[in-house]
Amino acid sequence: MRGGYAGRVLHIDLTTGHHSEAPLAPHMAREYLGGGGVGARLYLDLIGEALAKGASPPDALSPENPVVIMTGPLTGVKMDAVARWTMSSRSPLTGFWGDTNVGGHFGAELKSAGYDGIVITGAAATPALLDIQDGAVEIRDATPYWGTDVYEVTDRLTEDLRSPEGKRGHVLAIGPAGEKLVRFAAVGTRKRHWAGRTGLGAVWGAKNLKAIHVRGSGTVPIAFPKRLQTLRKELKALYAEDMLIEALRAFGTIASIDLGALTGDVPYQNWRTGFWAGVDDLSSVAYQEQLLTGNATCYACGVRCKREVEVKEGPYAGVKGAGPEYETLCVFGSLCLNTDLPSIAKANDLCNRYGMDTMSCGATIAFALECFETGLLGLDHWHGPAPQWGDAAAIVELVELIGRREGVGDLLAEGSAAAAARLGGAAPALLSTVKGLEAPMHDARGAHGLALAYAVSPRGACHNASLQYPIEPGGMFVADVPELAVELEEQSSEGKAALNVATQDYGTFFAGCAVFCNLGARPLSAAQAVEMVSCVTGVDHTLDELMTVGRRVWYLKRGLSNLFGARAEHDRLPPRLMAALDDGPTAGGAPDMDLMLREFYELRDIDPEGLPRRKVLEGLGLDDLADLLHS
Repeated sequence: MRGGYAGRVLHIDLTTGHHSEAPLAPHMAREYLGGGGVGARLYLDLIGEALAKGASPPDALSPENPVVIMTGPLTGVKMDAVARWTMSSRSPLTGFWGDTNVGGHFGAELKSAGYDGIVITGAAATPALLDIQDGAVEIRDATPYWGTDVYEVTDRLTEDLRSPEGKRGHVLAIGPAGEKLVRFAAVGTRKRHWAGRTGLGAVWGAKNLKAIHVRGSGTVPIAFPKRLQTLRKELKALYAEDMLIEALRAFGTIASIDLGALTGDVPYQNWRTGFWAGVDDLSSVAYQEQLLTGNATCYACGVRCKREVEVKEGPYAGVKGAGPEYETLCVFGSLCLNTDLPSIAKANDLCNRYGMDTMSCGATIAFALECFETGLLGLDHWHGPAPQWGDAAAIVELVELIGRREGVGDLLAEGSAAAAARLGGAAPALLSTVKGLEAPMHDARGAHGLALAYAVSPRGACHNASLQYPIEPGGMFVADVPELAVELEEQSSEGKAALNVATQDYGTFFAGCAVFCNLGARPLSAAQAVEMVSCVTGVDHTLDELMTVGRRVWYLKRGLSNLFGARAEHDRLPPRLMAALDDGPTAGGAPDMDLMLREFYELRDIDPEGLPRRKVLEGLGLDDLADLLHS
C-alpha cells in the first residue's frame, strides 16, 4: 500500500489470549477507505458466516460480539482536523449498530506503532489490558487497575509502561461504569477524548478489557508529499480567513449555544419548551469568565477547540482539566434547567472519571427529573425530597449514582428507553430517543431535515452520522457538490429527503471513512478533501468515487442495524421531539415525517419494511449483505 496506511490490522482473541496480524487488503481500502467504513466491513465479515448458517446475531455483551478500532488514511498526518478514528460494535444501549468517532492522539499513535486498526473478539477470564509497542503485542493482567477511574488508570499505565528511554505512550481505557456495564459507558483517551456514543465501554467491560496502551515510533507514509505541501499552503490561507475556525479557537464548541438559543437549536426542560431565560447564564462569555483556563487540541491540529477549565470555589472547587463541550453544557444545563456552570463542570468531570457518555447520561437525568415531577419516580427511589428542575446538587448526585449503579442510578444506568419501559405508564412519552439512543442537543423543530437525519441514522438519533446538521442551517457550504449547494428553508420539510441522501453519502466518506473532523474540516471544499486523500494515499480518487464509498458504507451500516432487528417502525422520532412548541423561535412548527420518510425511502430504494432492496445492495458490491437480509 503506497501511502496513508500502515497496511496491517491486529486481531486479538481475549478468550484464548492469541493475537495475529492480517494485511489491510488494497481492495478493502479502495472500496471502504478506512475508519467506520472498514470497521463495518470487518465486523460483517466476522459475523457473516455464522449468520449465513442460521445463527442469531451476537448479543452486544457476549464474547462473540467483536469490537473494531480503525484509523482512517489521514489519521496521523500532520495537518489540521484529521486526527480522528473510529470504534464499532453492536451497541449494548440500543441493540442496533453502534459506532463512535474519536479525536485525540491515540489513532496517530496506533498507526505509528504499525497498525491501521485492532479487531477484538472473545472475552478474558480475568481483567486484561493490551500493550502494543512498535509491533510488539502483549496481553497483560489488568487486575491491579480494575476498579480505577479513567484518569487514574491513564496516569498509572502511562507511567508503568513507558519505555526505558522515558517515552510515554497513549492509553485508551474504561472506568467503573464500563466495568459495571452501564449501557452508555464510554472509552476515554488522554482524559478528554471519548468513544462516547452507543455504550461501547460496556462491551469492553463485558470482555474484561480495561485498557489498550500504544506506543510507536513510525511515521505515516505520504505518497505525494509535494502535492500535499501545496495543499497545506492553500489551506493555511483558507483557515486564516475562516470565521468558524476563529470561533472554535476562541470559544470551542461552546460558541454554538449563543447562536443556538436564537435559532431554536438548543433544547430546554427535556425538550418540552422553546424558551428559557436561564440560557444566558450558560453563554460562551459566562463559561469563559467562570471556568476557562486554557485550551487543548488533537494530534497536529492548530484549531485547538478543546477547553481546559478549573472550578476554584464553591461546593465543586477542585474540578480541573477537560472542560464540558457544547453537548455536555446543554444536557446538564438547559435540558435540566440548570444555570450552575460549576456543577456542569463537575458532572462532566464525573462522567469522564467513571467513563460515561455525557449526552446519554445527561438526557437520562433530564428524563428522570420529569419522572420525579410527574410521580413516575417517587420517594422510594430517592433519599429525600424529589429532585427538582435546576437542582444542581441532585443532578451531580445522579451522575455518581449512575456511575456506581447504586439506588435509582441502577435503573438509569440502563438508559432512558429501558428505564421508561420498566417504569411504564406515561414514561415512554417523556423520551427523546430514536432506536434507543438519546438525541443530541440540536432541536430538529428548527431544521426539519435534521429530524429525518435522526430518524434514519443507523445508530439512532445522531447529528454526526451525516453532514445534515452543519449543511442544512448553512454552517457548512460544499459548493462543488451540487446537491449540497441548494438553499432550502430550514423550518420546512420540502426537499429535505434529497438533501439527506447527499449529506449521508458525502458525510459518510468525509467524516466516517476519511476520517475528517466535521468541525475543524468544515472550511474544506469537496475538491480539497478529495485532493488530501489522494495526496496521502497515492490513489487519484474522484469525487464521484468517494461519494460511492460513502453510499456503500451508509447502506452497510443500515444493513447491520437491520440484521439486528431495525425496521421501518424504528425510523421515527419520539412524540416529545415532534410536538410543536408553544414558545421560542420555532413555535408552532413541526417536521412532516411522513412526507420526508416517504420521499427518502423512494430515493434510497428501501422497501416498506425498512430494508434496502437487493438490487441497490448488489449494485454497491454488498451481495453478502443482500443475501443475509433477503434470504
